[in-house]
Amino acid sequence: MKSTDKRLLEIFTELIKIDAVSGSELPVNNYIREFFKKLNIETYTDNAFEATKGNSGNVIVEINGGGEFFLAAHMDTPRPTLGVAPQFLEDRITSDGTTPLGVDDRAGLSAILYAAEKAAKEGTIKPCTLLFTVCEETTLGGSEYFKPKENLKYGYIFDSHMRPGNFVSGTCGAMRFEFLFKGKPAHAGISPEKGINAIEMASKAIAKFPFGWINKETNANIGIVKSGKATNVVANEYLAIGELRTDSIPFGEETITSVSKEFETIAKEMGGSVDFKYEWEFLPYQINESEKPYQKLSTVFQKMGLTINGVKSMGGSDANSLNAKGLSSINIGVGAQNPHANDEFILYEDLTASAQIAYTLITE
Repeated sequence: MKSTDKRLLEIFTELIKIDAVSGSELPVNNYIREFFKKLNIETYTDNAFEATKGNSGNVIVEINGGGEFFLAAHMDTPRPTLGVAPQFLEDRITSDGTTPLGVDDRAGLSAILYAAEKAAKEGTIKPCTLLFTVCEETTLGGSEYFKPKENLKYGYIFDSHMRPGNFVSGTCGAMRFEFLFKGKPAHAGISPEKGINAIEMASKAIAKFPFGWINKETNANIGIVKSGKATNVVANEYLAIGELRTDSIPFGEETITSVSKEFETIAKEMGGSVDFKYEWEFLPYQINESEKPYQKLSTVFQKMGLTINGVKSMGGSDANSLNAKGLSSINIGVGAQNPHANDEFILYEDLTASAQIAYTLITE
């Protein structure tokens, strides 16, 4: 086993053994609040559960007034970690292969909690806010609900699968859309000519859909389809659900509007119709090298001897919600490798580096 602080390993191990999928984060909420109670640091929980329909809100810790920056991690896992059996190998921590390890985002949580405890006991912690969100894995519901106070300006999310030194400086936006094709039911065996087949209609329309990469910054997909109730009935409805990801909101809306018009034309020609709706699940953002969070993180990485590497991602995180609120936010790599799978793992050196990054951010 590589040399890693025993307290850091203890916190990580305790957290991964708490089963708390999206919407069921209350046990992690309780752990975090008790953690800070022992440090005589006040916490509170907001009402994000009203929006997410879960059993917990976000946990918020305002240290010495809350400061102008925050550190954040999410409390939920995408899959249950009940019964996880961590394996402490020579260079990494894994599960026994029967469950996920829960490294996404227990690694981020552990790094922040360890850093806060160490700095609080030393008396070196600076004014800052610690934010622990709910439902990141499903809807980003916790970060979308979060209501930042005026003093907050920027922050860091400890949640990327990339190794420390790497971070997400910008992402695309993601749009969810639905097309409901409407035809006319009829008996498929006796009088199919009296019906208008929504499946046939949708098939002709979807054949025109721009699957995959539209350009270097935009891709689209239809991933869910639902139709039919019986083999002897001409299907009168067909639901197609998909997403479009792009750096450009105007281009995304222009593209999906064009698709919807083409679908409407095909449906009308066949005597049917199509209902269409969409919403942006998260918006794109870009943090430039001249901005304070980028510059501060660069300084920290240089002190730690890490090679700084800001990259663009086609995935979303709490950083998207928080940037949309005017908080310049960077998603930091914590080394949560193979996330969501049973072969998830984290290297000791990455867990240690993540905790050191958090500690340096809140003390210097």
